[in-house]
Amino acid sequence: MRHTFGTLLSRGNVAPRTAQAAMRHSSIDLTMNVYTDPQLLDVAGALHALPELSLASSAPADRPHLRPTGMDRITR
Repeated sequence: MRHTFGTLLSRGNVAPRTAQAAMRHSSIDLTMNVYTDPQLLDVAGALHALPELSLASSAPADRPHLRPTGMDRITR
């Protein structure tokens, strides 16, 4: 029952800290890694809920293009 409760809280988009309190756990690790079954979570739905990211550069001309962190070590 506790696994079901933890998983249903997570599937219901309850904040992890709130789920921890509802389950009366002393650590978030216990709530998220022991009492939540990741196989029952809607990962695909979560990814579809993300906003679409454009690959086209939308940086204004007066601002230099910023590269992702760690790209400064890559030579072209």
